Amino acid sequence: MRRIAFILGIALCAARAAASGTAASCPSVEAYGGSTASADNGPALLAALAAGSGEGHCVSFPPGRFVFADAVTFKLPDGSASATVAGAGADVTELTWPKGGGLAFDYVGAFNSVHIRNLSLTTGSAGVGRALVLDETANLGGNPADNALSDLDGVTIRGADGYAVTDYWGTGVAVIGVSNVNMTGLDVTGPGGAAYQSHGLGVVLQGSAADPPVVFNIAGATFNYLGKGVVYANQVQGLTVTQSNFVGDDYGIYVPAGLTGLDQLAVTASQFNCANAGIYVGSYTSDTLFGSNLFIVPNTGTGILLGQAWLYSVVGNAFNTGSASMASGRPIGIEIGATAGGGTITGNLFDNMAVAIVLEQASTGANVQSNEYSPNVPVTVRNLGSGNRVGGGSP
Repeated sequence: MRRIAFILGIALCAARAAASGTAASCPSVEAYGGSTASADNGPALLAALAAGSGEGHCVSFPPGRFVFADAVTFKLPDGSASATVAGAGADVTELTWPKGGGLAFDYVGAFNSVHIRNLSLTTGSAGVGRALVLDETANLGGNPADNALSDLDGVTIRGADGYAVTDYWGTGVAVIGVSNVNMTGLDVTGPGGAAYQSHGLGVVLQGSAADPPVVFNIAGATFNYLGKGVVYANQVQGLTVTQSNFVGDDYGIYVPAGLTGLDQLAVTASQFNCANAGIYVGSYTSDTLFGSNLFIVPNTGTGILLGQAWLYSVVGNAFNTGSASMASGRPIGIEIGATAGGGTITGNLFDNMAVAIVLEQASTGANVQSNEYSPNVPVTVRNLGSGNRVGGGSP
């Protein structure tokens, strides 16, 4: 039995290595003129990707720092085609742009996919450029959920001077019109200095009514010292964030006001310590779920702020203060603004909040029950709306 288990373990490791697109499985950029001594590895990277077959375009980078003078854009061919860029490990392999720039991929078909793995993308500038762009500017038609799967795995995005120092990207990852993207083990870090930052964006998801992207999964990610960790922009549907950390940000997950076509946002098993709000939803986003998260809320902020709430569930979260004292009616655990469709707030724990739950005047249809409030919470529920149910359970 031990021998069988050992053989199965070897087979499983081999399968995982093949599936992960490790550096050893792709031709090296060095075969196309790339090196750590080069002042611009852009031509070598493009040559290596272009040398791939019609379906598979793959390049690996060994350990070391590889410099790029300008932004690099690779256009995928039509049909079933993928592009893979793999390193030897985050911070072991570093692709760096001293003046900003970054790496971009243009999608031209529903069977296109991109895979970025085990490397760091760094910049020598402050607030300039986008580290990685997945862009489908043309409307491909059909069901966007049927597109090929792209992924980022073990990717670090930071300043070339280190973690939370001076340099940082304007945007870490921009996904424009591309559906079905998994991001696992992603680390986006802004500049250091003040405890909470308003510099740079982590991940920005955006689409249009003609080309709404769907299905995004972010797991085991870290977004530190950023203006906004994840931006859920116009015409986006189906984002799941789990087991991730948002520390020192202005906002953790941010939905701007004035947007349309938003649906399906789920955030679970994650931790937030953000100046203004861990989660902010400023436009109606239906079918939202926030469960089993931890919010450390400073006396400037709110844990979950649903400025416009539609069919929401806030279940089993914990809210605690990140400040020595309360000020100006904050920290607030949960705040619900204008409501369409109502929602449920239950099974949450509030400790040392100035106000645990605020239901604003425009709120209606909230069902608040079976939450735990520590004795140091002076106001448990401030119900300013109409048609809300506070306590007493459901019929």
